[in-house]
Amino acid sequence: MKSPGSFPVSDKRARTRDQLLVAAQALLVEQNAGALGIRQIALKAGLVHGSFYNYYPDIPALIEDLSGLLFASHAALVAGLRSGGDDLPATFAQVTRQTLRLIVEGDGYGRLLFDAGLPVDRFVSGLRAAMGADIAAGVRRGVFVADDLDVAISLVAGGILGVAVDLHRGALPASAIEPVTARLLETLGLSAAEARRLAFADIPFIAPPPLPLRWQDVPAPFREALRAA
Repeated sequence: MKSPGSFPVSDKRARTRDQLLVAAQALLVEQNAGALGIRQIALKAGLVHGSFYNYYPDIPALIEDLSGLLFASHAALVAGLRSGGDDLPATFAQVTRQTLRLIVEGDGYGRLLFDAGLPVDRFVSGLRAAMGADIAAGVRRGVFVADDLDVAISLVAGGILGVAVDLHRGALPASAIEPVTARLLETLGLSAAEARRLAFADIPFIAPPPLPLRWQDVPAPFREALRAA
């Protein structure tokens, strides 16, 4: 099965694949991934039943692709924050806050990630890799401190994921995002005052792309990066 990254945006095959993914997202608003049926998705997409198999061998393959789409969309969303300068702590704070705001302000994202039965491994692995690269670069430059880099990366990625779940469930209010960000910066060696300054800085936030997501809307470099992963 060809990866979504292998199709040009104008390709009819890519558009039809997106129809199936859009249909699945619409159905997941009301039901769990385990309850989805091939005929049901094809009907919702306006396709004949057998067309599904031209794109996916089964439902789990479609669900895995949807999980990858979520990851790629998030990566594209925060990419601009990483290209804005060399202030790694400030970038870390912005990416963390933007990621957590995705759950609070991105209508339906929390359900897709935590309630609909999608595997979160792809999203978590991508988050861990991206944040890990930021932390490793910070350690090399001496702006972050980590006795054990792998442990530090796991604590940060796990912390962000745990807070995201709590935000979605209502166990934490949106106002917890900044204090959590400050605490994560402190674990990386910043002083409490500097961590708080960065975590509460007045910055513009990027509105997440509205659901349903489509591969055609993901910039080509991020489609290709997922294909190579």
